[in-house]
Amino acid sequence: MVLVGALVAPVVWASRGDRTPVTAPSTGGAAAIVEFDAAADTQPSAASTTTTIAMVIQGQAVTVPPTTASPAPTTAAPTTEPAPVVVCASTYVIRAGDSWYGLEAKTGVKASTLAGTNNTTIRSPLMVGDEICLPPGAEVAADDAPPTTATSRCGDSYVVQAGDSWSRIAAKAGVKSTDLAIANGKNLRSTLLPGQTICLPVGASIQAAPTAAAQPAASPVTTRRYSRSELEQIVRDAWPDELEADAFYVANRESRWSNLSETGCCVGLFQLNWNSHKKWMANYGVTDRSQLFDPVINARMAVVTWQRSNSWRPWCTANWCPVS
Repeated sequence: MVLVGALVAPVVWASRGDRTPVTAPSTGGAAAIVEFDAAADTQPSAASTTTTIAMVIQGQAVTVPPTTASPAPTTAAPTTEPAPVVVCASTYVIRAGDSWYGLEAKTGVKASTLAGTNNTTIRSPLMVGDEICLPPGAEVAADDAPPTTATSRCGDSYVVQAGDSWSRIAAKAGVKSTDLAIANGKNLRSTLLPGQTICLPVGASIQAAPTAAAQPAASPVTTRRYSRSELEQIVRDAWPDELEADAFYVANRESRWSNLSETGCCVGLFQLNWNSHKKWMANYGVTDRSQLFDPVINARMAVVTWQRSNSWRPWCTANWCPVS
């Protein structure tokens, strides 16, 4: 009977902290007994808690080694890399015909690197007279070096006349047009206005250059009808590139490309209102209405009219008034 009882219902005695026996229910020959250390803190930490598991298999106790909680992984603090420092080893003044790829050939540095050194891209335009930064290792041949301080200093002065442009004044002075513009802190797209005083590079001079006081009160009246191609070139010479398209539109709408066009109020290529503007036009040597038949004078005065209002407002209509 004793042997039968042992096989039917094995009894497991487990001891708690108070040594009170606990009977495990029948589990088919196996039971699990968990023993905690009563002397430990009632709420032990994950790092110090140990658990002993006793397995009773077929009447024999087997002890499983205690487990300890693994420490939580630590996350490394992100590192911040310092921003790259752009080093400008030398400078170069943009000249006519320069491009990013042309400068690559001159300096031996990739075009993208040159543009990046100047915080821009190779899609950005280069303007004559602008100064750019060259990175270390960029070398410019002597023939391609920017103008020296001596050639950029101001020598004689010159008063701009009607019909003048950078290239025409440079030809009179015997210098390059780019050097002339640079000497004045400008580029070849900068507007020249009659009566404006500009600087000539050192060593350059224009014989019998007229001064503002010596200008005649009125230029001879123009009676010649200019061709369409001549008028288009005059507009290109007078207006900044970014305004050329609108200037072409105005000239076509106002006078149908006729420099001799005249209405009750307005005169010439851009149909300038003589009575409204004659007071300030006198400051530019335009003292007679008939002078506005000269397309060069008319185009120059149209530019000044635009600048005075900083818009196309003098030519605006209900259907056309671009914002520049």
